[in-house]
Amino acid sequence: MQDSEFDRLLAVCRLKLGDSEKAQIKKDIDSILSYFGTIESVDTSKLEPSYHPIEVEERLREDKVEPFENPDALLKGTKTYRFYVVGPEI
Repeated sequence: MQDSEFDRLLAVCRLKLGDSEKAQIKKDIDSILSYFGTIESVDTSKLEPSYHPIEVEERLREDKVEPFENPDALLKGTKTYRFYVVGPEI
């Protein structure tokens, strides 16, 4: 990272640092940018994109319609409004 870019970064971030702090942070940023350069150099053209870091098998159950013997018992004692169940106020 050029000194002018680093000074602009500090200005945008509204940071005022001492000389030793500037030197340490610039060194850290250069190290991070160097690491990204290493990552970019890896040839990934023959790899499939990974949307999830770990392959996950979907374990979905089969939906089955099962008749319920007494549906009115489910709504017994509940408040309703226009066929909607009214929950407690929060």
